[in-house]
Parts: sequence; C-alpha cells; structure tokens
Amino acid sequence: MNALSFTKRIIRGPRDQSPVHRFQVGQLVRSKGALTRESIIGDTYRITATLPIRDNAPQYRIRSSDECHERVTDEGNLELIRPADERMALAERAFKSRHAL
Repeated sequence: MNALSFTKRIIRGPRDQSPVHRFQVGQLVRSKGALTRESIIGDTYRITATLPIRDNAPQYRIRSSDECHERVTDEGNLELIRPADERMALAERAFKSRHAL
C-alpha cells in the first residue's frame, strides 16, 4: 500500500525583508471577519497603535467608536476604508439606532 504524505511548505521572502505595517495610526479600517462573538463582520475601527510583528503578521491595536475598550488583531483581519467609504461609515454610525421603537 502506497501512502502519500503532504508537508506544509512555508514560502518566505529574503531573510532581511520583514513584513511592514500597511495601516497607520488614525486610519479607519473594517473587519473582514468577526473578531469576537459580539463583533459583526464589517464593523468599523480606528487604528490606535501599531504593535510588533507576531507570527510573521503585523499586529494592530484598534478601537470602535461604539465601544470603550480596544482590541488587538493582525493585518489579515482588516481592510482599509477609502475616504468616500469613510464618510458613508460615519453617516451610517450617526443614524444607526441601538433601540427598537
């Protein structure tokens, strides 16, 4: 009986190149997936700090204007909100109601 074995290959760039942070402090980003049970895919956050790279992924401290605490996530969970989208996100947040009538 022939057994096939598969190995996971990690593709890396040159050793002197480490990942760089794509986002800057103050930028508005959207989550690509739910960060916690309470969060919703597409929630809007502001980058509050860049953190050291962990497991070859840039890390960020982020905060939603709807919450009083910050979260930590990696770059793969975030996407940049373009300026036109940022205005729309701010408008949606301004008119979003948390209470049912």
